[in-house]
Amino acid sequence: MTTRATAGNSVRRANFGELLRVFRQQLDLSQGQLAQRVGLDRSYINRIEAGERGAPGADVILLIADALKLGAPETDALLSAGGHPIRALVTLGLDDPTLLAVARILTDETLEASVRASLRTTIDTVIAHWGSSREAPSPAPAPAPAATRARPSPTTPPRSGDGGSR
Repeated sequence: MTTRATAGNSVRRANFGELLRVFRQQLDLSQGQLAQRVGLDRSYINRIEAGERGAPGADVILLIADALKLGAPETDALLSAGGHPIRALVTLGLDDPTLLAVARILTDETLEASVRASLRTTIDTVIAHWGSSREAPSPAPAPAPAATRARPSPTTPPRSGDGGSR
């Protein structure tokens, strides 16, 4: 089984062409096969990988990512290496007030590094919690408190286990 490169390893620091080559080779695709899947010229893919051409626009990168069957982290790494914002930032908008507030604090050089590190740790904790809770199955709903449970009406015969007497 081939291990796929992820946004979290050393491939993340690669330039766009190098990263594209790694992802393409992991699928054992030739430059021509990738070009055909995306509708580009093989020589264009070759020049990108060789560093002779810059990264394409985000729309072409998304087509390439789709052709390479990349997951979200790999697609985001490819977008980032190409100098484009990741999809989550585009979806939220670069003017999202929460993102802006966090970015301002994390880049505020008047704050001590330990304060910024503390915020990062807090954010990492929240992300870890929400990430793990999203993947965990939802717990069964708790039974209603006895005072709010539906009781049979006097004209409705009691169900088995309801006690039968009022």
